Amino acid sequence: MRINLLESLSDNIVVDRDKCTYCGVCVETCILDNLRMKLAPCSHACPLGVNCQGYVQLTQRARDEEALRVLEEKLPFPEILSRLCSQPCEAACHRKKIEGQAVNIRGLKRYLTERYEHQEAPLPRVAAATGKKVAVVGAGPAGLTAAYDLRRLGHEIILYDGESEPGGMLRWAVPEFRLPRRILNRELERLAKLGVVFKCGSKLGRDVELKGLRRDAHAVLIAFGCTRHKTLGIKGEELPGVIHALPFLKSIREGRPQKVGLKVVVIGGGDVALDCAQSAKRLGAAAVVVISLEQESDLPAHPNVVRGASAEGVVFRGAWGPQAIVGHTGRLEGVQLKKCVALFDADSNFRPAYDVCQTDFESADTVVVAIGQQAEPGGLVDEGICSGQAVDCDRLTLQTALADVFVAGDFISGPSSVVHAMASGRNAAESIHRYLLGENLKFGRNYMGPCETEFSIDSSRGNSAARSENPLRAFNGPGDFEELELPFNAETARREAGRCYSCGQPFGKYRTCWFCLPCEVECPHQALWVEIPYLLR
Repeated sequence: MRINLLESLSDNIVVDRDKCTYCGVCVETCILDNLRMKLAPCSHACPLGVNCQGYVQLTQRARDEEALRVLEEKLPFPEILSRLCSQPCEAACHRKKIEGQAVNIRGLKRYLTERYEHQEAPLPRVAAATGKKVAVVGAGPAGLTAAYDLRRLGHEIILYDGESEPGGMLRWAVPEFRLPRRILNRELERLAKLGVVFKCGSKLGRDVELKGLRRDAHAVLIAFGCTRHKTLGIKGEELPGVIHALPFLKSIREGRPQKVGLKVVVIGGGDVALDCAQSAKRLGAAAVVVISLEQESDLPAHPNVVRGASAEGVVFRGAWGPQAIVGHTGRLEGVQLKKCVALFDADSNFRPAYDVCQTDFESADTVVVAIGQQAEPGGLVDEGICSGQAVDCDRLTLQTALADVFVAGDFISGPSSVVHAMASGRNAAESIHRYLLGENLKFGRNYMGPCETEFSIDSSRGNSAARSENPLRAFNGPGDFEELELPFNAETARREAGRCYSCGQPFGKYRTCWFCLPCEVECPHQALWVEIPYLLR
């Protein structure tokens, strides 16, 4: 075992963990490279680099406004993510590892953003104009985040989108009861106030061409989402009454919903499938059945979404797959099912296996197919950016073979979460900024900073309370598209935040302190001091 003798010396850095917000200022100001941050697992897991531990601890201390400022340091659209984040922070939470129930970090984010909903969020400072123009194609989560970051850095941003309004899937696929339009519009207004120019109704390949964008701008970002629905490819899919998830959800958002019958069968087990199921209830369906290859306990949809759908009377039939969609004289009758006995093959590849001797039938007036989405590369194959469905780019920098063209979001990865799409947009923005300034695109990109991620965690600080889930508003029947999830009250938020072990901490790793004191002086919360001999002090 290798031992660093410096680490065995006495550590004279003292941190008051009841004051520290884990902001890292002390670590960054340490002249002698002595200080390190034990990075909490939740903060380490956040794709956008949010100081999760910091805002949870500030909430527990009833310093809500400061906690919200911590959120806004990294999140361009905190109200959106407080509703739609897939919570990788909670998956990594040490409390989940210890007792199976993570701190409800997203719920605390929702509490903070809701508490200050009627306050005007301060706009970030915009750097001096660089004279560089960037064309961003696609106004979904990735494109919006990239536009926000690049505008803050002083670049002129033109944001193109083929739809009539910006937002991508946030606007056209996420139901009103999940993300109210007023929230989305308020978040996107921040971009307009920062000076981002929107050009909606401008689709690449139809209204604008890549060559023209490259001619008029110094760099181009292509940030499409996955806007093409996947099909089952089985008999009967063309029957009247069979609809696909994305067109179905978009029709509702546009105010011209497709009609559904009294009994609706939804094929699929993800969040989009359950959005369709709950939307069908709101359009008047008396019965909604979700057919999935997975068992109900293993659905890919988030547990909170499953919980909400179950509360509304949605029925789940797990471990079944569609064999054919059945109709008579052109009229839909239902779905012929076959038993799914395995989801993966011996090499862990997704390859469902069926027992065709076990069959069943589910009657339906309407069938909604919600089995996934894919990107539409369009003419980008001819530009050398795509090879079929695959995008050709440097996976670290997201630069394509065309040096001034970058890509981001689900266009590269396939369907992902909102937070991961935003993180991809942020990564692309970093590359574009470096490209515009003539800097190396790769230097230091994998460097996490002066952080430690492997350390023993003291689990004595959290309280013994059980996890609190966000309350759900009761569904009031057809036509009720009001938001379902409700925020915590202050008492619940404090109790939930108090469950946090507060895993991370700055510390003197190499014990090489020379008592120069910038760490102590610059600490914004007077949470750190340096123990030094009396005569020196």
